[in-house]
Amino acid sequence: MTLSALQTRRDLSGQILAGRYRVLAPVGMGAMGSVYRGEHVAMGRAVAIKVISEHLPGEMSARSRFEREARAMAKLEHPHCASVLDVGLHEDQPFVVMEFVDGQNLKELIDRGPLEIPRAVEITRQILSGLAHAHEHGIIHRDIKPANIVLSQKSGLGDHAKILDFGLAKMDRESSNLTTGVVVGTPSYMAPEQIQGQLLDHRVDIYACGVLLFELLTGTKPFRSANHEPLELCMMHLNQPPPRLCDASGGRDFGTLEDVVARALAKTREARFGTAGEFAAALVKAGQQRSSSQDLGTVATVALSPQTSATVALPSAAPSRVEAPAVVETAARARRAPSRRRWLLAAGGLTLGVAGAAVYGLRGRPPAAVTASAASPVVVDAPAAPPAEADPVAPLLARAAELARAGRRETAIDLLVKARKTYPTDARLPYRAGLLYLDRMWWADGLKQLRAAIAIDPVYRTDPELIKTVLRGFNTTARYDATLASFLRNDIGEAAKPYLEDTANAHPNVLVRKRAQAELRRY
Repeated sequence: MTLSALQTRRDLSGQILAGRYRVLAPVGMGAMGSVYRGEHVAMGRAVAIKVISEHLPGEMSARSRFEREARAMAKLEHPHCASVLDVGLHEDQPFVVMEFVDGQNLKELIDRGPLEIPRAVEITRQILSGLAHAHEHGIIHRDIKPANIVLSQKSGLGDHAKILDFGLAKMDRESSNLTTGVVVGTPSYMAPEQIQGQLLDHRVDIYACGVLLFELLTGTKPFRSANHEPLELCMMHLNQPPPRLCDASGGRDFGTLEDVVARALAKTREARFGTAGEFAAALVKAGQQRSSSQDLGTVATVALSPQTSATVALPSAAPSRVEAPAVVETAARARRAPSRRRWLLAAGGLTLGVAGAAVYGLRGRPPAAVTASAASPVVVDAPAAPPAEADPVAPLLARAAELARAGRRETAIDLLVKARKTYPTDARLPYRAGLLYLDRMWWADGLKQLRAAIAIDPVYRTDPELIKTVLRGFNTTARYDATLASFLRNDIGEAAKPYLEDTANAHPNVLVRKRAQAELRRY
């Protein structure tokens, strides 16, 4: 098995799906699957085809769920919503067919800096208009972010925003954010109740729109992790108040827009706008108040009723990237050996000062035992690496690290999972795959991989990075997660107690401290 064969998802170009759609060329790859440019064979109509990833957790890729929700989304008919044209199966992999229209990804626009206030207000108003239509049909998007919004330019009308990728959408009658061991969404845009796995309603989309509007106006997100670590971002959404627009933009005056954004970003959904239409109306009013004293242009009123058929615009540039922590992989270690190198273990996680990035080291056999204190870092010996040429798994681990560092965590997971078929006795592969799954908050699949690593090499039970990652998940989830707690108590055991004690004594959130204290009593 070659490295290129492991790291590349299967390209369906040239194939005909369900006898109706010819796949022409790949367009991009996201968390849920791969997108292709295609055409309807009989009509010659250009389409976009999204094929759901074969390596998604089982519940998310369940055929019945996929088909049911795709049919519901096909009912969307609104100029700012993406319409689903067809669904089907190709070799047991679900696919969605949408109309293909070129446009500019909103993320590309934000990357060039903050927008003028009237333009940011109008783009957000259009998005809220589309969301209001979806909410009227009982559909919650759950993954509103700039990468899922595309702008096209309508002659004489200017920006025309379309909401893409209802691939994580959910009917409000089944509105938990948890599938089996999976939290879905993008951490920078997830509402607190979405992070906690609570029952959801349409107000998670209102929160995400608040984050998006903040980003349009300031050029930056309200919550940022230096290392783009998903769990750290989730804790910020849960515990930290969002900054004011003026503070995030060097003192710029935003008037009553400050209050609009603050309400959209309220920690409790009851304190947010009740509907997307209410948010849009407040946004329009704030924009008009500014335009009365400044030459900011006129913002249109919100349209909430269905209008013309929607089309799906796909970004013309590279696919959107899932946020991921910076990852620097060390050379593979097949055997534990003495080393003069020292690793600094702090309460926030195992870090190395390499170019200012957080380091997630791929280790072979971790130290037999180690404890961590929030007040006093602990220094432990790290095993040495054999020559890279003697270890065939080393280039696979290095490539997975490179992919994760570039934000392509799902591709890195694919690579590691496939590599296990060739190297089933190498514990480093399921170890690294498990940590990547947990960073993505796919708990069940992550714990399955970590159990496999421990079964191959029991010394992983004392691995600080493994324990800290599982504990961060335990601290982030809703009230009590029995699956994560059971893993800490039964699979890790006594080695997890020092970390739970640190949490019980020093965590800033009193609810998390009480949860850790209760868990310690179960030992």
